[in-house]
Amino acid sequence: MATNDPTQPVDFFITYNRNDADWATWIAETLEAAGYTTAIQAWDFRPGDNFMAAMDHALKTCRHALGVLSPDYLTSVFTRAEWTAAYRETLLGKTRGFIPVRVAACDVTPLLGPLVYIDLVDVEEGEARSRLLAGVADSTGRPRRSSGFPGASRR
Repeated sequence: MATNDPTQPVDFFITYNRNDADWATWIAETLEAAGYTTAIQAWDFRPGDNFMAAMDHALKTCRHALGVLSPDYLTSVFTRAEWTAAYRETLLGKTRGFIPVRVAACDVTPLLGPLVYIDLVDVEEGEARSRLLAGVADSTGRPRRSSGFPGASRR
């Protein structure tokens, strides 16, 4: 569910390039349907707002910044400022301060390369939803049953 109070922290601030707005809003809708709170420019930044102050507040107060990775995102000077600020928080100890979500085929930059990303490229909506929610979850979802001994003879 969305927060109507911009002074309250949210679970996810979604940073994206305007050419990926459809992906960004789908991600926000999916997260909110699962009970998370989001901040996203398309819905939460109003005409007359101080854009830079709103971005700064969102990046400072969110639990995680989620970057919608695409070639447009990776080449934009504006989104570069957003992801580097979020990634800096990770380097300073914020747990998963920046979570990349790849929505189009692209090479991640050298600095983002070491980060595990959620990959939504070329998957159907149900699979994309599952990957997104599993990727943002606080736990890894380890299997509860035995995988079986791989050295056993197969008959």
